[in-house]
Amino acid sequence: GVPGLPANADVAAVCALAVCAILGISAFFMLLVWRLSRRRTPMGRILNLATAESRILVPATVCLFTSSALQLLIPYFGGQFVKLLQNSPGSTTEEVDRLMLQIIVSAILLFGFVSVRSYLFEFAGERVINKLRKRIFASLLRQEIAYFDAETSGQLISRLTNDAGKLQTIAASDASMALRSLSNLVMALIILFVTSWKLTLAMLGVVPFTSLLASFVSRVSRQVGQTYQDKLSEAGLVAGETLGNMRTVRVFLHGERRMTQRFNDASDSTFRCGRKKALITGLWGGMLGLLYYVAFSIVLWFGARLARAGELDVSSVVSFILYTTTLSASIWMIGSVAPRFFTVVGATAKVFEMVERVPALVEGPLDPGEQCRGLVEFEAVTFAYATRSDMVVLREVTFVARPNQVVALVGPSGSGKSTCMMLLQRLYDCTGGSVRLDGYNLQELASAYLRRNLAVVSQEPVLFNLTIRENIKFGSPDEVSEDSMIEAAKLANCNDFVRQFPEGYDTVVGERGLQLSGGQKQRVAIARAMLAGPTVLLLDEATSALDSESEAVVQEALNKLMEQRNGRTQLVVAHRLSTVRKADLIVVLRDGCVAESGTHEALLRESTGVYRELVQRQLADPVQEASQD
Repeated sequence: GVPGLPANADVAAVCALAVCAILGISAFFMLLVWRLSRRRTPMGRILNLATAESRILVPATVCLFTSSALQLLIPYFGGQFVKLLQNSPGSTTEEVDRLMLQIIVSAILLFGFVSVRSYLFEFAGERVINKLRKRIFASLLRQEIAYFDAETSGQLISRLTNDAGKLQTIAASDASMALRSLSNLVMALIILFVTSWKLTLAMLGVVPFTSLLASFVSRVSRQVGQTYQDKLSEAGLVAGETLGNMRTVRVFLHGERRMTQRFNDASDSTFRCGRKKALITGLWGGMLGLLYYVAFSIVLWFGARLARAGELDVSSVVSFILYTTTLSASIWMIGSVAPRFFTVVGATAKVFEMVERVPALVEGPLDPGEQCRGLVEFEAVTFAYATRSDMVVLREVTFVARPNQVVALVGPSGSGKSTCMMLLQRLYDCTGGSVRLDGYNLQELASAYLRRNLAVVSQEPVLFNLTIRENIKFGSPDEVSEDSMIEAAKLANCNDFVRQFPEGYDTVVGERGLQLSGGQKQRVAIARAMLAGPTVLLLDEATSALDSESEAVVQEALNKLMEQRNGRTQLVVAHRLSTVRKADLIVVLRDGCVAESGTHEALLRESTGVYRELVQRQLADPVQEASQD
């Protein structure tokens, strides 16, 4: 009969007992997972993600333990077959047929439960990782710009792709494999104790040493795994930097050699760390194999003596040996997954740090709702970047841009002009003083209100690998009309060149807009800003990176904007006299301070003013003077 049960045990009672045991073990396991998921550890965070999929994982767990129980029938059938062979003179064909029928039914049930279990675990794993990726990306978008100043894009992308991908492997396949092996191990141990507690205790003599070894391997694997992911991120950073700036790399004589050397160094460093990881995995696997042979030898040696003493029959010894093989296979499987699992746990620690990071720049609660007038006020603004806190960029900067005004910020390079623009967009918070919009401190305003009323055209416009239409509509609601989009394109002087493309507005601009010229990209950026309908428009040296011909076309578009104000407040950072002289107010910055302010004519009347020096220097440059004409 079944090991540990009377020979005349009712089959229905045995099946009912097995079902109750499986449901009980499943419930206990799910409760254990729920308790562990409450902990603020990397393991707890991973399990916390899994508990959200309980409606999938509960039936998957029941199928897992059921399939494990069905697999453990194989050693039992082996013992029964040996028993039939021992009693072959008295065995009947019906008994053999009945045993074969039981095996076939068990195999069919095993196929069904394994298929359902595999699908549900894979499905739940994909859902967990899909949610995690979205949470990582959403968390990144919430962070303040200073966070991206300190972190490299390569490291962040590695967290989003590599680390999440490794966690996907654990969640989708390795977790199922480990749980299946663990359930086989527990059930096999129970059966072994019921069959012969003496032989089981003798076999488990190797467990203490295995536990100590597993503890050591898990600690080292976590450390090496985290270092490996960091090294991999560094290599990805170098590769991304090189491929993203290939034109610059190619044009210099030593560019390719130097970037190749940087990547090779980073890759070699990753390889050395990977070699340590492979060594740990290899030694761990070899040690498990050695312990398996030790345990198997103990079973053979001690089992033979128990059989001779009459404490076990031969069929029970055969079943015990087969269960020991199942037990060893489960330990081997868990051992093969363990290094990968602990590596991922070490790597995901930083992933969850990123997900749970609270932005240092706190969004304001206020959304006035009413139409923004566009009154911009800088009141004694002082600022220093967090990455260079010892260098004060702005000192006590004060000026006012009123609705329907054009205010130009001018000054030498590094005087703080673009920093003022970034503070007005609230990419950073000033360290002293305040920046106000319609009398509200920007730190009190909701970001949605601020973004709804501000638009910017920067020195180097950023376009995405989308169509021209999608790039122009990027900052506008989805329901914006085609006519409005074309009107903004005409105002920005880009409708004519777009119509010349075979696909027109459906032309894909390529990564970072590389399929367009500098002037074309700038005009698309101006159209994007105009279509957003801002109350405050920021133009940050929008023509400084262009050639003379492109500059003339873009400048024409900017002149239209400055003339057609429609109540819009415009802040312009410019070095061209033709742009600055049309401003209602010119604020001259020098060494982070306001040196002087006024109209073009009033500032020129100052015999020793900073603005007068800038204008004289520009007019003395024949190239720039020609560009003004």
